[in-house]
Amino acid sequence: MAKTATTTKPVKIKKVSRAVTRLVEPGSQVDCMHCDERVKFQAKLRHQQVICNVYEKNKWLRVEHYHADCYKAAKQPFGKPVD
Repeated sequence: MAKTATTTKPVKIKKVSRAVTRLVEPGSQVDCMHCDERVKFQAKLRHQQVICNVYEKNKWLRVEHYHADCYKAAKQPFGKPVD
């Protein structure tokens, strides 16, 4: 009985824009894409931000940051954020 060689093709994963919710870290130096204000760390309040990886035509373009409330006000442009 002869053995046959099998090859497997890599699975192509479609890259889509997505959003995650994270705590604002100390030293954050980013501005909110919705309101243009700094996403600031405050130790006592522990604000959250939404970080979005933006893809177009299956290619990564940029990262966008939002205050959590601003992301909701912007109607969640990259879908519901994952925790």
